[in-house]
Parts: sequence; structure tokens; C-alpha cells
Amino acid sequence: MPEKNTGPVQGTLFEEDFLVRSLGSIAHSADVALTELVANAWDAGASEVRITIPPDHDLDLVVEDDGCGMTPDQFKKRWMTLGYDRTKHQGRKADFPPERQDWRRMAFGRNGVGRHGLLCFADHYEVETCRDGEARQFVVATSSGDEPFVLRSESPSERKSHGTKLRAKLERNLASPDRIREVLAARFLHDPKFTVFVNERSVPLTELPGLVEQTTITINDRIDLHVTFIDSTEVARTIRHQGVAFWVGGRLVGEPSWTWGKRVFVDGRTHFAKRYTVVVKTDALFDEALPDWSDFRKSEVMDAVFEEVEKYVRGMFQKVSSERIQETKEAVFRENIERLQALSPRARYEVSEFVEELSKEQPTMQSETISVAVQAMINLEQSHSGSSLLEKLAKLSEEDIEGLDRLLSEWTVRDALTVLDEIDRRLATIEAIKKLSSESKTDELHTLHPLVTQARWLFGPDFDSAEYASNVSLQNAVKEVFGERL
Repeated sequence: MPEKNTGPVQGTLFEEDFLVRSLGSIAHSADVALTELVANAWDAGASEVRITIPPDHDLDLVVEDDGCGMTPDQFKKRWMTLGYDRTKHQGRKADFPPERQDWRRMAFGRNGVGRHGLLCFADHYEVETCRDGEARQFVVATSSGDEPFVLRSESPSERKSHGTKLRAKLERNLASPDRIREVLAARFLHDPKFTVFVNERSVPLTELPGLVEQTTITINDRIDLHVTFIDSTEVARTIRHQGVAFWVGGRLVGEPSWTWGKRVFVDGRTHFAKRYTVVVKTDALFDEALPDWSDFRKSEVMDAVFEEVEKYVRGMFQKVSSERIQETKEAVFRENIERLQALSPRARYEVSEFVEELSKEQPTMQSETISVAVQAMINLEQSHSGSSLLEKLAKLSEEDIEGLDRLLSEWTVRDALTVLDEIDRRLATIEAIKKLSSESKTDELHTLHPLVTQARWLFGPDFDSAEYASNVSLQNAVKEVFGERL
């Protein structure tokens, strides 16, 4: 009898690029990878991060911080655990070195993938870290077979101060320092206790001038949103800064946008959308952000957040619409100045009132659309048909009014006009036949006969049908059926 197997027949095997593929955009986008490494430095209680991006390939890319660092045991437990759950093992708050124990931050890291950001640039990298006087240098590399990545080597380090230094010889995804500096400025709110340098130049983290209003929106007993409404014409040089920007714990989630989930706060093409920015800050939505901070999870909590933010945005647009109303009126009137001058004072007043009411009701409507509506209104004002119709109605007798009422109850105006047009056409045909038949020089075959053929209704309603044809058509039909025998 064969011995019973008490263990697995085979363990899991890994392709050499498994870890890289599992990292998603972190492994392919330089700005995402470096953003994650800066976030790791934030979680480690750093006050300063220095990034060195080389000018070409085969040179060192370095990310160094002055955070709390790691002991050798901590490195092997935290860094070398695939999918390390930071929240479970270290809590939600950032760790700090001894001299910063009174500092407070919410940590960004949760799923343990951001630390491998240097795999975006090379297949292996060095980690030099120091904590509590213990300094080590490690080399981490991707692998295949039984392990997706391995600790290739460990050696003593001469580093004396706490913190972590990452180094990789750049093989791919060479990035522009200016581009990385710009991205980091857009993805981390200004904090005087946290400075980032890219190639020795500090990142000008957003300070949000152009303030219009600040308020707090309460979603429930644990979620408060601190909202800042900004005139971004005083802030940004490009449109990418405009929209609703959600900052959770001081880090940007996704990109600023006027559309989140299924919510469209405003039309992004409008004047308002191109001018204003709404910054929503909170520390209560960490669990709602996706692990890579690219978006929020779909949840009832986020539905409630989006709904309240939408109400606020639309309310603010109504509040500041008075300025736009005046701008819109001036733009529309300039475009139609000649036609407006031809109107009476009363008509010009009505057009002005129409533009103001329309702008209030639709504050995001583009001025071009309002201009089209104004042109239509000018046409109506210039037409006398409206006043002429009122004059005719005023002169109708009681019998005519009752008859018009009965007519409009059974017919639409379009139907009545169609019938009247047909009557006019038939009367014109009768007049033409009468005139042509009295002329001796009329070509009866080619002129009069076709006219009568098209007016079979002359002979009665029974003949006004597709079942009847002229003599010529009938003769041709008989010939086709019976051939030349006739």
C-alpha cells in the first residue's frame, strides 16, 4: 500500500517578471513610481526627501530621506514580505525618528507595493537604511521559480544618521526632472515640515492662492470635508489644475476633475469650469482610496460624498454667477449690437431681461449658446406677425371665435395649413386648365394633357387614386400584357 502523502506535491512557481507585472503603473510610469517612494518617505516621518535623476541611462537614480529608517530585522520583515500590510502591523499613523515624536501624520502606505518603485527603472536596486544605530545595505532583485523577488546581498553600511537611501542604475523610463518636480507639486499639499528636492531644486508644493471661500461639509459623524473654493486663474498656468481635487491626508487622489464616478459636477467646457478649482481635504477617506491612489472605491460613502460636493459646487456657481451674468450680457450685446440698436427701447429691455434670467437659470451655459437664443428672440421682436395675429383675434366675431376654437380642437395649425395649401394648389390648377384650354395655340398633347393627368381629382374623388391611370398609361399597360395582337 503506497505511503499517504502528508505534504504538497509542488509549491507555487513565479515568472521572473511576476513582481513587475503585479506592480501595475508603478513599474511603468516614472512619475507614479517616484510619487510612491516620496509617499514612503512621508510614512517614515521624513522632513526632507532628495531625488537625483540622472541625465542619461546607466547612471544612478537616487531617492534619499531622513526618516526613521529600518533595523535589519524590520527590513527583512517589512520590505521582503510580498504585499506587506502596513496598516495591520504598524497602524494608520506615520512613524517618526526620536527627535520628531511629537509630529503627527496619517500614513499613505497600505499594501506594500510602493517600496518597489525603483523596479520601474531597473531589475535590481540597493537599499541603505539606518535605525537605532544599526546600518545595513541590501540589494533586492526580481527572481523566478520559487521566489518573485530575493534579497541578493546584505552588507554593513557606514551611514551614521537615521533614514533610507535607495539607488538603482537606470536602465529604462528615463524621466525629466522638471516633469517629476511638477507632478510631485501637484500630488502633495504644502507642508512646511516636509520638503522634496529634485536634482537639488525644491518642489514648489501647492499653496492655493486665489481663495474665494472656505467651508466644512459634514457627511456623517466621522467624515468632515474641508472645502476650499479657488479662482484658479490666479494659481494655475494650465487647465489640468482645474476641477474638484480630493486630498486625503495631504495626498492627491487621482487627478482634479469635474467628473467623479457617475457624478458630473459641471460641464468642463464652460467658463466656470475653466476658471475655478475646488479642493476637498479630509483625513477620513483613507479606506475609500484605491491602493494606488488613482481613484476612490465605489461605495455608499463615496456616493454620499460626491452628492454633497455636487450640491456645494452648483451652489457656489450660482453664488458667483452674478459676475458672469454681466460678462455674458456684455459679450452677447457686443456680438449683436447692430441688430439690437434697430429694436425699440422696450424690446432691448426685454432682450436684456431674457439674457439675465437665462444666465441665472443656467449659470454654466456658454455665451455662444445664449447668443443663439438672443438672435432668435431678436427675430421674434422684429417680426410683426405676433402683434398682427392679436389684432386679427380682437376683430373676430363670436361665431368666428367659436369656429376657430372648434377648428383648433380638431386640427393642428400644421394640418390646417397643409389642407389650405392643397386647396390653393388645386384652384391654381383649375385656373391654368381654364386659361390653356381657351388658347388656340396651346399644345394639347404636351401641355394640357399632362396637366389634366396630374389632376385626376377633377373627375371626382373615385379617380384620385393610384388605381387609375391616364389613357396613355393604360394603353401601354395593355400592350405589355397582350403584345402586338391588339
